[in-house]
Amino acid sequence: MCKPTQVEIRRVVIAGAGPAGLLLQALLMNRNKSPNSNVTYNVTLIESRQDLGKLDPKTELQAHRSWMIGLAGHGLEAVRSVPGLYDEYLKEVGVELTEGSLFMGAKEIKFNMTEEQQENFIVDRNFIVAALARYAYDNLRENEHYTSRYDTEMLYVDHANHRVLIRDNETKQEEYIPYDLLVGADGIRSTVREAMVKRHFDFELEVTDIFNTFKAVHIEKPKDISPTSLSLLPNCLPKMNGICLPETGDVINLSIGVSRNEFDVMPEGMKSNDPKVVAQFFKENFKAFKLTEEGYSEFAEQWVNQRWNRTGMVHCNMYSSLPCKIVLMGDAAHATSPSIGMGMNTALRDAQKFNELLDKFDDDLEKVLPQYSTDRVPEGNALSDLALHTYCFDSSVSVKTLIKGAIRTKLHKMFPSFIQDQAGNLIGRVEYTMAEIYQMAMEQGIISKHREINNRIRQDFFERQTGMIKGNPKSTPLMKYAMIVGLIASGIALFINK
Repeated sequence: MCKPTQVEIRRVVIAGAGPAGLLLQALLMNRNKSPNSNVTYNVTLIESRQDLGKLDPKTELQAHRSWMIGLAGHGLEAVRSVPGLYDEYLKEVGVELTEGSLFMGAKEIKFNMTEEQQENFIVDRNFIVAALARYAYDNLRENEHYTSRYDTEMLYVDHANHRVLIRDNETKQEEYIPYDLLVGADGIRSTVREAMVKRHFDFELEVTDIFNTFKAVHIEKPKDISPTSLSLLPNCLPKMNGICLPETGDVINLSIGVSRNEFDVMPEGMKSNDPKVVAQFFKENFKAFKLTEEGYSEFAEQWVNQRWNRTGMVHCNMYSSLPCKIVLMGDAAHATSPSIGMGMNTALRDAQKFNELLDKFDDDLEKVLPQYSTDRVPEGNALSDLALHTYCFDSSVSVKTLIKGAIRTKLHKMFPSFIQDQAGNLIGRVEYTMAEIYQMAMEQGIISKHREINNRIRQDFFERQTGMIKGNPKSTPLMKYAMIVGLIASGIALFINK
């Protein structure tokens, strides 16, 4: 008679209730349902902010609108790997994009987004987080193998003893929690990642930004804007560029920003703290589409009552550590520019691919962790570099690249067997990995050329900002104008061929 196999209880601490962390906890808890598994996962979620899953989505959650992000094939496949998650919780969260517009002043150029039959949604980041958290609240909160600790700060990772120090934000009580696996899905300033910095001398980490600063407002949709359309707004205001994205509830998310080296010379009307001044300047100078009088006022009130935002970027050469029993996901591993709309999609894919490796190696972390890093590091770094360098900070070069890309796209449709498609057109397509698209962009000469120019512009700005070089910069084509990558490019790379 065979003895029953002993089941291992594996303590997993997930730091961060963002898309990657929330999806991974659902996947791990789903693994516990398998009757043939030799491992049972005890999952503890640590998140410093409140549980958005407890908020009523039609009332309370509306006060927590944030920024709009893309949800395309890679991310959709990932969330659909949990039965019922997409159909019951995520399906109605976003807006499916069917068309787009490029506004050159008041002139509108329309393009179709449905030709390739690829699903492309725009979702509010907090809304999708709330939906994922609501799934956990409904399905996991009574499970003996699941604990959520919201409003709790992760202070320190004792990687040598495999435990984390946490503090309850309300009671201020601190305690250590032991772990067998620690998942760092805790964002660009990851506490978990710091443990890898301390433990591994060969761990390479770079934290930068996308070289742009911007503000985003949520206002009633103008009557001339389609509820399923993305609108690109280059030069919508002097020195400034923007993007308009549809939201649920007949609302738009209008983001406008400026490159960091142009901030000092941007219009004073958009720097003002007086909403009347901002409203009047915007009404007189923004030509793409008109708002109602209430819309101009609401735009200005939101504009002056928020700080200028900057988005960070992260590059790492490893996403896991066997000695620390750590794995990194999402922004902790590869925070990126929103320019190609693939940041959240790649984060969700991280969780899905980690779960698939658990299947492949029968939950053996000694094999799973190094293989995860081998598989995902190329994807994460390709994502970050594509997002930053598909577009050039020098507007004249960027325009030439877009024209060449349009020509290549047209020729590819005419002679698909002879002319390779523009690399940017394939971003978001599930049949291509980010690394494959990155290699294609390198072969087409896009990334290497833009990287050289972008690095020179960024370095010049840094030298003058820090006082390493004093005086006015010489007038060169590179310093005339740096495009706002994070705001305009979101639609171009993902949807220009649709």
